Amino acid sequence: MTEQTVSHYEDDEISLLDILVTLAESWKLLVFGPLAVAVLAGALSLLWPKTFESVVIVRLAEDEVALLHATPVLDPLIEKFGYIKDADGIRDEARKELKKDLVFSSDKKTKLATITAKASTSVQAQALANDAIVALLVELQVKGQEKILLQKTIAINDRAIENAEDAIEAIQRSFKRGGLSDQAQESAIRNLAVINSDISRRAQENEVLRQKLDVKGEEVFVQKPTLSQRKTSPKSGLVVSLALLMSGFALVLFVFIRKAWRNAQKHTETASKIARLKGLVGFK
Repeated sequence: MTEQTVSHYEDDEISLLDILVTLAESWKLLVFGPLAVAVLAGALSLLWPKTFESVVIVRLAEDEVALLHATPVLDPLIEKFGYIKDADGIRDEARKELKKDLVFSSDKKTKLATITAKASTSVQAQALANDAIVALLVELQVKGQEKILLQKTIAINDRAIENAEDAIEAIQRSFKRGGLSDQAQESAIRNLAVINSDISRRAQENEVLRQKLDVKGEEVFVQKPTLSQRKTSPKSGLVVSLALLMSGFALVLFVFIRKAWRNAQKHTETASKIARLKGLVGFK
């Protein structure tokens, strides 16, 4: 009984020699099969639509560059670059497709944003990037009630600065006339310090507010939209390599499964199970 069991295990063991023999029996399939698939994949990759990228680097914060996917920025672009036509007039679908071709990332350390526009030609990709930046900068302009409020605040600060400067001139005239007591002179000097501090604060505030009102332009660019001369996809070399590896693995797996199936059919008990399985699934 023990000898039969040992013999049975020995028959079921798969040695390295068995593997090599199995591979050698199907070497033509394993060599020429992947090559044929790789050649076919390479030929098909040449027929796939090409994609070019244009890259822009700008000095914009993360919340600012995020407006690139806002509706007011996207809508003029889907009209001009034909996305609305390709989407059969459905604006939501056109915007989704444009978002795929117009991506961005932001670096919090450098406070620089990178925008990448994709298109079927390098010229179109550059044009899309250019127009996207223009639309984004327009959207970043202060508008409506916020603009009116900023303008009012600037005007109030300007009037306060003018009044403060008049007060400084009056104090300076009183110093020139003389006759002020020591206490009055100390009070006047403290008032001058307070007034000058207020003028400085309001002037700085107005400078910040005017920057918000200013239209951003050339100063935001670190790198203007590039004109790529090389397609980014599909990469034929990568396609061929993947096709070669995947088809090779699939064929090796097929060879071993076929070998195991043939060996199983040689055993009476296993053959009866296979016949029953074929009957259950409808094969004769």
